[in-house]
Amino acid sequence: MNRIITNSDLANVDYTDLLDKILKVLKEQQIFTISEDNQRLLIDVNQVVNEVIKLNPTNPLGNERAVRAATLNFSANSQDLFIERIKEITDYIQQHLTAAIQKNPANQLINRFQFIQQLLTDLQTFKGQYNKHEKTKETLLNFTYPFLPAKNLQKQRLTVKRTENSPNKQLLKAHKVKISVDKPRDFSATLLTGINNYLDVNFADINSQDREELEDIIDNLAKNPNSDIYSVQNLVNQETLGKLKKLAKIKYLEFLLENIDENASDDNFKGKIYLQDLIRRLYLLEDYINDSNKADGEYEVNYAGKSVNYQSMFSRSEAYDILPIIPKIEGFLGETEDPGKEKIEFTFGLKLKFDGKVQTYGGRTVFDYNLNLLNPKEHQQAVGNESENSGFAYQVLKIAFLYYFIFASRQDPTAVDYDPRKELEYDPLAKVNIILSTLQGNDEEAKKKLLINLRKGFNDYKIQHKIDVLKKVLRNLIKRETSFPSGNYPVHISVKNSILENDIDRINDRETIFKEALRKNFKDCLKYINVGNATTQANLLITLRANINISELHFLETEDKETFTMEYDIPRSVKVLPAIFLGMQDKRCQDFYNKNLQHRKLLIFPHRLETEKLENHQQIIYKITYSLLAYICLHVILEKQTKIFIPLLRIHLKQKTDENVIIEKFIVSLTKVLSHLFNDGYRSNEQGIVITDSQKQINFKIPNVLSSLYSVIPKKFIFSSTDNCSFKELDKLAIIIVSSRESDSKWGIKEKKSNLMGEILTLQMEAKSVRFQLFKTFSENFNDHENMFEYPTVIVDNVNKLYQKGYRHFVYIAKVPYSSTLHITQTVKDEELFFMSKNVITAFIKDKPDIKIYPMFFEKYYVVKMKSKVTSTSLYIQDTLELTSLEEDRNKQSVIFFNLFNGLQVANDVNYHGVMSYATLLNTAVSEVMRYS
Repeated sequence: MNRIITNSDLANVDYTDLLDKILKVLKEQQIFTISEDNQRLLIDVNQVVNEVIKLNPTNPLGNERAVRAATLNFSANSQDLFIERIKEITDYIQQHLTAAIQKNPANQLINRFQFIQQLLTDLQTFKGQYNKHEKTKETLLNFTYPFLPAKNLQKQRLTVKRTENSPNKQLLKAHKVKISVDKPRDFSATLLTGINNYLDVNFADINSQDREELEDIIDNLAKNPNSDIYSVQNLVNQETLGKLKKLAKIKYLEFLLENIDENASDDNFKGKIYLQDLIRRLYLLEDYINDSNKADGEYEVNYAGKSVNYQSMFSRSEAYDILPIIPKIEGFLGETEDPGKEKIEFTFGLKLKFDGKVQTYGGRTVFDYNLNLLNPKEHQQAVGNESENSGFAYQVLKIAFLYYFIFASRQDPTAVDYDPRKELEYDPLAKVNIILSTLQGNDEEAKKKLLINLRKGFNDYKIQHKIDVLKKVLRNLIKRETSFPSGNYPVHISVKNSILENDIDRINDRETIFKEALRKNFKDCLKYINVGNATTQANLLITLRANINISELHFLETEDKETFTMEYDIPRSVKVLPAIFLGMQDKRCQDFYNKNLQHRKLLIFPHRLETEKLENHQQIIYKITYSLLAYICLHVILEKQTKIFIPLLRIHLKQKTDENVIIEKFIVSLTKVLSHLFNDGYRSNEQGIVITDSQKQINFKIPNVLSSLYSVIPKKFIFSSTDNCSFKELDKLAIIIVSSRESDSKWGIKEKKSNLMGEILTLQMEAKSVRFQLFKTFSENFNDHENMFEYPTVIVDNVNKLYQKGYRHFVYIAKVPYSSTLHITQTVKDEELFFMSKNVITAFIKDKPDIKIYPMFFEKYYVVKMKSKVTSTSLYIQDTLELTSLEEDRNKQSVIFFNLFNGLQVANDVNYHGVMSYATLLNTAVSEVMRYS
């Protein structure tokens, strides 16, 4: 572990008490159990962790608040103790493993390294047809896999150009939104004008002395670069884009509404009305929460001891995401700024959420699942559990209000005289005060009765039926091949006067005219920003013009195709040591293990079941302790071993869509981390399977699970001899993919620590074939987040090592450096290239005159398959002129040059498919560095 420098501005962590209690348990409890036949090693980390929790260790974070992340910012003197205790824990685990081995008399003459050697199995022996159960003929998951070649794979070039003479068949379609904002030449001066106008109206009757004092306060605010005036600038700068994206979701619904042909069918007629009603109600809700005449207290409600502010709740960009049908903005396609710095544009991908199914609850729809949360009978356990209560009550209050506003109705769609147009006559504002007054009071029984009545009303008037009709209409609409005209929607961004105080004594006492909330939490100040249609309201401090443009992308097939074959290239002498993670106490897990895995040599990691819930602080202890011990145990087991592949298989009882799953989701995250860590030196991969599915589903999933698990095995791609593809000048290529995550950060604090992580893939080319393999993974901690983009040592070192191995060509890939700010307070925008900064590229090429670095940004957006059958395995666009339709960058700072789409159909009910988009840099300092090197 590289030395971590403590930062006093960040939250401190101290693991000492936790590690001491882990040591206490390890002194008394064996962690390893070896089967009688020496074939399986059980590592009971779970039992050790449960005993540690009983000792009630101190939370390593203490009582810190406002923490985004806390991992490595050690408190004074605790880092040395941390290192010391980790060494002691490792020693105990080594001793436990030796003791467990020696317990069997047959092992008296071997050490722990030799014992692990006996557990290893040659990878070649895993090759074979899927095993079947002798009696039931069910496919068994015991790591046997055929490793068959995939023949006649095909890639096909697409185009976005439609020609009348040779009309190409449309295969894919996507929707995108471009959000542009006009920036003021001087934001602070414009804001001051608004403040002075406010003073003239609201303090016109005060005496001259009070007016002079007010003007002095405003003058001091204007001169101080850290004052509330600049906080308002930062508020608009940092939080407005989220509100614009929220409005863009409603505008996208309008865009779709304009393209529904109501005369095409009865469903279309009804669906168009339902969509119109959804849009109408969303706007009513927006107006309601943005009512400047209402005091903050009018939006305060509570349930089960948890208080929330509806105005703050529904001001957030994700406020409507729990609706069964709502647009989602996914895929960042670009950010551009005009040369005069007076306009900034953001381009995003669009998709629709289609009331999907929550499999854990019998395949219930999202709407039905959320309705069930309004049932007070379902609340007893959550209300009584400290770790669940706060989040659960927040969710119940949110669903109750939002679903009432959007779905309350007096029209039964199955009635003989049903007229869907009457849906547009329902006014949710008529009874909203009754809802609020009940939720604002202290009568919990009245609140439960309200929730029951809401749920009953939604069922009585068959809201799910209406949602199903709208879902069907929209699914057909997005797959319609006819082009939709672009939609253009001008909007205004305004800061409301309600952000200002109206009490002169309070202004004088605090020496600011802005409300106290501005200094506490930006998220709570979102209610003071209004984003909507152009308005003539006089109660606004400052207004910026913006525009939302929604348009389509059409992807057409061409005759440009290539075929190839993929085959596994399994290296010799590779040994396998599988590890499984499962809730061993559940009989279903035991039965699955006994039927599928008990005859394999493997490692077994039991974990907790979901039945006994942990308190929030206990969850933290469980996750930290289990992660630490699982990693150290694997580290000890793999010590001195070479050329090992460690497949990590998870046995799940719950679906990932189940929001109440805590432990299994943690195990998913843990195995991903373990796999990444052990790919630096070994080879590893992780995958899971849900065993509570039907046997038919399990049989179907097993080949996919194993295919994914073995995907790190080297492969060889062989192109058809008739294709034009050949590698004449390139014999070796390395692909470096980088990313990062904050390890230590605090809300409102700029400084942070981060962890850099990534992986390296290598390609070795011959005339008509390519050998592809994962070379290694890497990670490194950085005391200063910004230093990571100055000189990332771990990447530079790996480039140097590959260069010594003869690699001269490097594809260097990082995620698009998306900025969520409007840059309204900057005179000159920072480069913000992060991993593509000039310093990083310069470090790569230093003393390497013949090296070639190809920097690429990647992002993912979503497309819809047309009704035409896609026969190719992969689809791509490689014409940079065509791809400019994704992102129009007039400054030519970057260019999207390649899009890749997997043509495989995973399931019939999948509506969207991901497309990977790659862009490179033009006319920037980075490209200049590369050109002259």
